[in-house]
Amino acid sequence: MIRLWRAKHNNRLVLTYALATNSVSLAIAEFASSDPAHSPALIVSDYAEVTAGNWAEAIQQLTNKYARYSKGNPAVVLVLAPSLYQSVQLERPNLPPEEVSQALRYNLRDLVSLQPGDIIADYYDVPVQMPGQDKLNAIVADRKVLEPVLSVLHEISDNIVGIISEEQAIAPLFQHVAEASVVAYQHGQEPALLQVYLNGQMQVNRVVRNLEQLSQLTADEIDLGGASPLSVEVQRSADYFERQLRQRPVSNVVLAVGLKHRAGVQKQLSEDLGLEASWIDYPEWAQELGAGDCSDFPVLGAILLTQALREAKQVAA
Repeated sequence: MIRLWRAKHNNRLVLTYALATNSVSLAIAEFASSDPAHSPALIVSDYAEVTAGNWAEAIQQLTNKYARYSKGNPAVVLVLAPSLYQSVQLERPNLPPEEVSQALRYNLRDLVSLQPGDIIADYYDVPVQMPGQDKLNAIVADRKVLEPVLSVLHEISDNIVGIISEEQAIAPLFQHVAEASVVAYQHGQEPALLQVYLNGQMQVNRVVRNLEQLSQLTADEIDLGGASPLSVEVQRSADYFERQLRQRPVSNVVLAVGLKHRAGVQKQLSEDLGLEASWIDYPEWAQELGAGDCSDFPVLGAILLTQALREAKQVAA
């Protein structure tokens, strides 16, 4: 979907591409003004199907379709779905912060399925930890997958902002979640993300692969208890947050899944867990062009992350 828009300043544009197993999503937005409270202007929300793992071809197809917006070196961000990276929690290496990322490939070699030479890794800090622990969340991707993708992106722009995991990309869309809540996010045939938020900040992230079919459930399957595995994983996330991390009790569940038959899932969660379940709303700035099934949350969230980074750089300057 596209809204016709004449961008006055191409350097205020951001193109976010999200790779999933069978698709590449694209969102194009114009950065907000210097006021951080000003929402971005969403110009394009679209996707292309991927065959035989050729994400580079799908990116090129989308870029050609909206070629007018790739002029002038716009900011470009790449988001990886959980099927394309591994998320691992491990003890922080006893090294200066600037050396941690480089050391990760060796610390991770016994924890992931990739050879050290194929590992591209970075990390983010764990917000809440058990007493006495100092862990970080490592994000590990395959160099052989990323190289052809990055080659195409560098042809689009010299301003590659970064590569973001889906678990990080969607977080800005849940900043309004104040009470301790489990967020369940899943799209396509990707693993689900079960996250716990408190005061708008992600506290816990779990990649759950046995919920890959969640968004495909039919009404009959839901009536027969097809959402019960979701209840189990929500309970596991809540238990970890409350008992292992010794945090306040989870009060509700926020669902971001492209299901058409919502009432049955809400009923299942209520009966199984006694928790109120609600469905996430798109941010106002994305409601007109958003896909409506949450499949574009990674590219939309990446827009907000890029905007925040831009504002931070302006303040620092």
